[in-house]
Amino acid sequence: MKHIASVFSLFLILSFLLLSVPLHAQKGWFEKHKEGEDILFSVGCLDASVIVAVGSDGLLLRSGDAGGSWQEISNGATDVLRRVRWYSADLGVVLGNGGVAMKSTDAGLSWQMLTTGTSDALFDVHFFDADNWMVVGRGARVLSTTDGGATFTNESSGLNNYNEIAFRGDVGIIVGNKGTIRRTVNGGEKWSKSSSGTDLELTGVSFGDDSTIVVCGINGTILRSTDYGKTWNPATANLPLSAYRLSGVQHLTRNHAVIAAYGGIVLESWDAGQTWTAQESNTDVNLESVSFIDSKTGCVAGWNTTVMRTTSGGTLAVNRIEAQYPSRVSISSTWPQPVSRSATGVAHVAVDVVRGGMVTLRVHDLLGRQITTLFEESCSPGRWDISWDPSTLSNGIYLYRLTTHDEVRVAKFTVVN
Repeated sequence: MKHIASVFSLFLILSFLLLSVPLHAQKGWFEKHKEGEDILFSVGCLDASVIVAVGSDGLLLRSGDAGGSWQEISNGATDVLRRVRWYSADLGVVLGNGGVAMKSTDAGLSWQMLTTGTSDALFDVHFFDADNWMVVGRGARVLSTTDGGATFTNESSGLNNYNEIAFRGDVGIIVGNKGTIRRTVNGGEKWSKSSSGTDLELTGVSFGDDSTIVVCGINGTILRSTDYGKTWNPATANLPLSAYRLSGVQHLTRNHAVIAAYGGIVLESWDAGQTWTAQESNTDVNLESVSFIDSKTGCVAGWNTTVMRTTSGGTLAVNRIEAQYPSRVSISSTWPQPVSRSATGVAHVAVDVVRGGMVTLRVHDLLGRQITTLFEESCSPGRWDISWDPSTLSNGIYLYRLTTHDEVRVAKFTVVN
């Protein structure tokens, strides 16, 4: 009787699996925070665990577990906070309206207010080292410190806002409104104007290598330079962007870069910024900021206090790891085993595909109820590594269900903290 009962239970499970209705696929970005109506204007990833995001009315949020939980940090600011940047765990800086600047020396657990000597909004900071910084802001404001923020020198001011600053060696670029691009080749001792070819506001700048630079801005503006910022040419995208504000850009490698934009748009380029395509961001909120710690792990943040995180560079988290043709369809391995939500932040499962075509991989509970779809795309034959975020699952035992052509495979895995 026990044997018959076991067979019947297995039959029920498989019946549920076969009748399950598909859900939307997870593509590489996962929601880590969305609570309230405030805007997060900047997000900064210190490492794989610590994330700080800042925004409206002095809001400063910190997570120490890769976005699993969040703490609102009291900081004394009441106005809009515009930027968070990390130099190291011993040095983080937050900037905001009213000349606000704050410094953290304990990975963002506490923040010390600094005296900047200006009431202009401050938008960005570049660290030459722990003591020497350059800060830019409204009214072409440029501040410098040589003592880690204890004192600041006001180097210049003007009409245009300076939104972001970036350096690669001695070459530096500042971008701002009215198409402003300022350029230095001597570490900031002298700045000159570089013609952008536009009068639109420019919001972000990032170096790919010593000579290649990408700038983004409103109305879908993407500019690229390959001569240290002397001249600029427009880049192209595979979707119309003229209605969207592009808020920030960051290179993950020399050739791979990501742009965060309004409308939940995340763009990526694999050819050093020449052409851009859209990723599956899994959000439609306006994104204000992007921050990566390496070529895979990063966050975007924006309206409705939204923070999205990826551990795959934002791209579809699937890699072909063996090209030879497998002899049978199978779920060949999963790791770590058991899957740990807190220790790794990402899980992997390898599947063998015999014939090219549509492949679907879903997660079900032991009652056969579908939890999520991990992958649903056309694949060529081979072994594929699918990485995914297990943080939304509770502790327990689950089933992978792999479907390819008319074949179905099921495998069990366990989730722990």
